Amino acid sequence: MNAYKLIGIIYALCLIENLIIRLILTLQEWSALSSPLWDLLHIFGMGLYHDTLFFGYFATPVLMLLLIFPNSFWKRRGAGTFVRILIFLIIGLFSFQAHAEWFFWEEFHSRFNFIAVDYLVYTQEVIGNIIESYPMGWVYASILLTSGLIYWAVKPWLSRSLPALRNRALKNRLSAATLMVIGPISAFYIPDMGYAGHSNNQIVEQLSRNGFYQFVSAFRNNRLDYRSFYPVLENDKMFGVVRKEFVSANSTFADPGAGDLGRMIKNPAPEKKFNVVFIAVESLNADFLQFFGNTKSLTPNLDRLAHESMMFTRMYATGTRTVRGLEAITLSLPPTPGYSVVKRPHNENLFSLGSVLQEKGYDTKFLYGGYGYFDNMNYFFENNGFHVIDRTDFSSDEIDFANIWGVSDGSLFRRALREADASHKLEKPFFQFLMTTSNHRPYTYPEGLIDIPSKTGRSGGVKYTDYAIGEFIENAREKPWFDNTLFVIIADHCSGGRGLTSIPIQNYHIPAMIYAPGIIPPQRVDRLASQIDIVPTLFGLLNFTYFSKFMGKDILKMTQEEERLVMGTYANLGYYRNGTLVTLSPKEPPLYERVDLANNYSIEKSPEMPAVLEEGIGYYQFADHLLTQGLYKSATSPPAS
Repeated sequence: MNAYKLIGIIYALCLIENLIIRLILTLQEWSALSSPLWDLLHIFGMGLYHDTLFFGYFATPVLMLLLIFPNSFWKRRGAGTFVRILIFLIIGLFSFQAHAEWFFWEEFHSRFNFIAVDYLVYTQEVIGNIIESYPMGWVYASILLTSGLIYWAVKPWLSRSLPALRNRALKNRLSAATLMVIGPISAFYIPDMGYAGHSNNQIVEQLSRNGFYQFVSAFRNNRLDYRSFYPVLENDKMFGVVRKEFVSANSTFADPGAGDLGRMIKNPAPEKKFNVVFIAVESLNADFLQFFGNTKSLTPNLDRLAHESMMFTRMYATGTRTVRGLEAITLSLPPTPGYSVVKRPHNENLFSLGSVLQEKGYDTKFLYGGYGYFDNMNYFFENNGFHVIDRTDFSSDEIDFANIWGVSDGSLFRRALREADASHKLEKPFFQFLMTTSNHRPYTYPEGLIDIPSKTGRSGGVKYTDYAIGEFIENAREKPWFDNTLFVIIADHCSGGRGLTSIPIQNYHIPAMIYAPGIIPPQRVDRLASQIDIVPTLFGLLNFTYFSKFMGKDILKMTQEEERLVMGTYANLGYYRNGTLVTLSPKEPPLYERVDLANNYSIEKSPEMPAVLEEGIGYYQFADHLLTQGLYKSATSPPAS
């Protein structure tokens, strides 16, 4: 086996590189370790396990070279140079991974996951974002310097391994083939620790993982079949659990015996065909607002509007990505495992915000300052009731500033004013769905408008977006349609942040308000509510009578006993009710935790709560049932009997 010293060197390099990045990240997150000794054993013990699984994949091409290339190749003069270049490139790849993981952790507090896979599809935006956000010259220099130092350190061992490559019998090369097959097969079939966690502390669990292996795992598991991975109820039981959740005084099920939620929502008062401007704000945590205790004065306009609006003080997002927020708002559905519905195939003509508004005669538009092919947004909105306007529709004189993600929020809002004027001339009520982009790395925006220089961090992005919203409202105030318009402002998701639980609820709290002076008096709504509830609440304020399949509720008609939250990551699904958080994870028993939302999200172990578990399973299994069985297609009136 001397011929395979080269494999041993690469394995050692793999372990050393991952040990270094794991150690650096662990020191950075030291305060998150709840039981340091046990946590360290888990981080580095399971880390070795994951690193070895990854090496099962990585060693395959090297083993293939050892198998295919005959002795005559290795005896050539250039063979040694070839191997040295190969090893330097491998070291460079490992060094690149370490640097990339550092920046990925800074942004997402996670090792590589489905977001990294997802972003590969949008290389222009992602590469542009990286170039605009980071000092890439210094990063490249650091990668080269690190690679050079490590290569210099291993060069003596490398030189001693080269002679063995020149004298290998065929049977030795065939043994390499065996290893080549066993390694990746083992890595593929050994339990995937990317989804099966072993620590209740998610920071510890993430630190123990291998970034490359996580990347491959996420690529393999970009879709998760609910029934294959999660606990399920019998269909009749599931229908009963979910239907009980949606019994209300103003609704009647269209078919009491059917396995769906199709129901007529009746509001006896006359319908109010107010215009609606719906602003989904990129990555806006509730705790960015002074209204929720922030002391940095980042959102003076939003704070003023909060006190003049119907303010939902306990609103929570369903996910951590823009597409999850768009899904929750437009479809009023809990998150289901895998990609958001916005990005899935066959997502046309769904029952949605757009389908109801079209029946009500609204002129509906989706406006986005970036390129709407990103995350499949254009296709989704175009095929679900909206006319789409994205960056390609902006003329050069409409853009005062742009970065890789899109035109500035100020440019977006000025275009929205012109579109609202055009809709108003049609003498039809209009609905605009605006998606902002400026509160996103690289946090660049027009200089001189706020007191934080461009490209200095998240605070500047938040404050500029707040400035743009304030300017938009003041300009809209001069329009003839203003007094007949509701302005809904809600975040798509939070900006991230670490959490100790599988579903860190504190990172899902978002601001939400409906501003309509002269129509809706200022008030606080303190009901615990989910993002999926905002559209049913809006339709209730408009006194709409409509056929509904929504799984959200009218917050203003919700009782305290009905309060619940639905939240998810890519694979974990959380259901919160009456202080208990139940987390459903693939092939794992349900996790129960007591979470006190009013007391800094204090967390403690919880006894099993079968009723809460049953409700949570009902919500998620039913949402998956609707989508996979094609039962969530548009139908704005009840089916004929």
